[in-house]
Amino acid sequence: MDIVERFKVQSKKRVINSMVALTFMVSALAISYYDLTFSFIGMRMDYFTLILKGVALIFIYFAYIHSLCPKCSKLSGTGWNITECKNCGEKLT
Repeated sequence: MDIVERFKVQSKKRVINSMVALTFMVSALAISYYDLTFSFIGMRMDYFTLILKGVALIFIYFAYIHSLCPKCSKLSGTGWNITECKNCGEKLT
């Protein structure tokens, strides 16, 4: 598998991980607008939102890992449409 194909697979995983992280963060934000002393499954809601934010951070880390260039293993760029690596100049699309 060449660099372009590997980065295409990484891009799909990056988008999926970003969307999952966004889902966890939005749900934690929505829950935090309610009374945080309310108990859910024997746990206060502020602790539950803290767990959701922690899980979201894990998915953000995975999205970062999938943003690395397959050739130089450094951050290839920012944003959704990365066409070339900003470090080594390798074409990724």
